[in-house]
Amino acid sequence: MEIRGLGFKENESIKKPSFSVVPFEKELANLLEKVNLEQKKLEALKSAVLKGEDVPMYELVLQSQKAKIALDLLIQVRNKLLEAYQELNRLQV
Repeated sequence: MEIRGLGFKENESIKKPSFSVVPFEKELANLLEKVNLEQKKLEALKSAVLKGEDVPMYELVLQSQKAKIALDLLIQVRNKLLEAYQELNRLQV
């Protein structure tokens, strides 16, 4: 039984996937914007319901859950960042 290689030459470079690197602060700013947008959508739906406009109740409940999940995610990210900061402060240099 003969064992054959995968067909790569020794000097042939393997192509790495290309992706863009976004700085952390921009990702965090994007998350904050998305959470804010979900909260604003919820407030718009609430005010429409209070004005007596014809808004299906399921849309209000659905948007309420979306806003809650987005806010919970933001709180978890904040907690993890705070834990990491506290851990760095505990390190002895």
